[in-house]
Amino acid sequence: MLSFMYRHQLDVPAAIIAVVLASHFQLRIPVAETFLFLQNQDPKTGLYSKAYTDLNFIGFWIVVFTFLRAFVMTVILKPFAVWAGVKKEHQQNRFQEEGWVCIYYSISWTLGMYVLRTSPVWNSWTFWFKPEALFEGYPHTQLPHVMLWYYYVQLAFWLQQIFVLHVEAPRKDFWALMAHHTVTLLLISGSALSNFWRAGNVVFVVMDLADIILAFSKSMKYLRVPSKICDVFFGTFMVTWLYTRHYMYAYILHGFMFTAYKMIPFELDISQGKWYCRELAWLPTLGLALLQILMVYWFALILRILVKILKGHSAEDERSEDES
Repeated sequence: MLSFMYRHQLDVPAAIIAVVLASHFQLRIPVAETFLFLQNQDPKTGLYSKAYTDLNFIGFWIVVFTFLRAFVMTVILKPFAVWAGVKKEHQQNRFQEEGWVCIYYSISWTLGMYVLRTSPVWNSWTFWFKPEALFEGYPHTQLPHVMLWYYYVQLAFWLQQIFVLHVEAPRKDFWALMAHHTVTLLLISGSALSNFWRAGNVVFVVMDLADIILAFSKSMKYLRVPSKICDVFFGTFMVTWLYTRHYMYAYILHGFMFTAYKMIPFELDISQGKWYCRELAWLPTLGLALLQILMVYWFALILRILVKILKGHSAEDERSEDES
């Protein structure tokens, strides 16, 4: 099944997308719009709430991402790699993968920061969020369209990443990545279910920025950019990782460990969107802690690369593919 999907990442998703678009715009089939648009809008406030039809929307975006990734990689990035002189096929493939990641995270981080800046959670450019604002007014059952759209699209992206992980060339840390993707999906879906949207938005932007710099620096490595330049970007990546994924992230984790307990009454009332009860309150903390453990593991690999640079060697990704 995976091999079939791998061979048809362009044509099958394109056909599905075409059917959905034709069903809505030409045939006017009512259910088709649930794949394209969010449905549950409050006419009084203009805000949106969750609905079961959102599953159709998420599923459609999984298909869209499968198509977009294959299209960008094969139609844009591969010809560019060939033009730039990347001769080995596995290096071309890695360049395509890193290029796609860089493009996606650049867009998702920019949109996520827009969502954050237009929300009550925003603090400043030096420290992006007010930790206590993550929990003020909980539960947040109605959201601006852009925030709910962004959240669901991110969920679709991470669901599609499970497929990507199984079709990419194997990496040394495959199981760590699999654990990361699994925990990430549980956190995204769990925060959506329990209405901790604000916290989820902050986690997205805190995590995405370092990935942009890492993917860009690795893309340059495959393009044979001088190692000194790659090392500068690696240093920038390392500082960004440390500040966002450990320092800022620590405030999110601390918030769920301590602040939420003080600000949110323990109550399970699903009809009102309240999921913060004693039996469930520990789950977000556990998920965030597991994610932090994985990031500490990867930061240890980053430090190993730093030691290599200080010894006069170039930056090489410890997580790279098994082949030499």
